[in-house]
Amino acid sequence: MALARWITRHDNPLTWRSIVNRVWLYHFGHGICDSPNDFGRGGAVPSHPELLDWLAVEFRDNGQSIKQLHRLICNSAVYQQTSQPDIAVAKMAHKIDGDNRLLWRNNRRRLTAEEIRDAVLSAAGRLDPEMGGPGFQDFVIEQPQHSPHYEYDKYDPNAPETHRRAVYRFIVRSQPQPFMNTLDCADPSMSVPRRDETLTALQALAMLNNRFMVAMAERFAERLTAESDSLESQVAEGFYLVTGRRAEKEELSVLVEYGNAHGLANACRMLLNLNEFVFVD
Repeated sequence: MALARWITRHDNPLTWRSIVNRVWLYHFGHGICDSPNDFGRGGAVPSHPELLDWLAVEFRDNGQSIKQLHRLICNSAVYQQTSQPDIAVAKMAHKIDGDNRLLWRNNRRRLTAEEIRDAVLSAAGRLDPEMGGPGFQDFVIEQPQHSPHYEYDKYDPNAPETHRRAVYRFIVRSQPQPFMNTLDCADPSMSVPRRDETLTALQALAMLNNRFMVAMAERFAERLTAESDSLESQVAEGFYLVTGRRAEKEELSVLVEYGNAHGLANACRMLLNLNEFVFVD
């Protein structure tokens, strides 16, 4: 109790700075202080120390609501910037601040493994949004009597009980889920202050060929088929669901041509692999 009171003392700046810095890191990919686990002398120097202190005081003195902190950051002008600013501005800014530490644009980021999985389920119309309750297992346990084997390739991706949000996924520390691991899911056996973000050919192959992705592309096609009889309107609606915008004429033409040649389910696999679906610009 004494430790808890010391940590949350009104005049202890470390707690409030650390919390707001982690929330900032979550939204921007980099914290105001780029060493979220180290605010000491060996840590990084904050890029915007006055902003860090202002956010810390705002959070501490106004109810300490994480939700309100998210709202404050997401309604800011800096968060609402695009990652692709005017070319002339970009050329000049790159010379001054190539790492974007001064936040003259947004940082383009890929969705996390959990976000990608949940977004795929949502597009396919299969995401179970129910909150609370028991978790789910996306594996089959073999030889549980002595040395259990967690067989991820033997579970049924169409099983409704596995369509809950990834936050309810049962995690095996000794044996990561291969699909999630490929998409840089954090190592569950250690503390990870910031996710790694890599771009590999294996990720593209997994997004195209993993059993979960193939099954959800088929469910996505079923959803679109139930809503329209025309392939063009089905593809147009699918494009809107994964990107949030209407397809341009040339984009729609290419996708319809592909759907005619390879079927709607394969066209849905292509839609789920678009950069606009996987990346936040």
